[in-house]
Amino acid sequence: MKIITVHFTVRPECRTEALALCRSMIAPSRAEAGCIRYELYQDVTDEHRFFFYEEWADQRAVDEHAAAPHYIDFVPRFGPLLTAPADLQVRSVQ
Repeated sequence: MKIITVHFTVRPECRTEALALCRSMIAPSRAEAGCIRYELYQDVTDEHRFFFYEEWADQRAVDEHAAAPHYIDFVPRFGPLLTAPADLQVRSVQ
């Protein structure tokens, strides 16, 4: 299984747009084969800081997610809304 965490901070003036964009990823990602869990969380002390928590069956599922149309559309739109590059971590677990 692969666990992915993506921590990021959105620019204050882009919070509404960024949150809507992130939420648009949830349903189609959860519907993908190999998706075990796909969640978006907001930091309780900073309304501009969020993270995705994802669980995927295997690397193939991760690769298919990265090739999905909703993901391909998301990536270039998401980056400009952030204060710095997102911190993405991928871990393999059994």
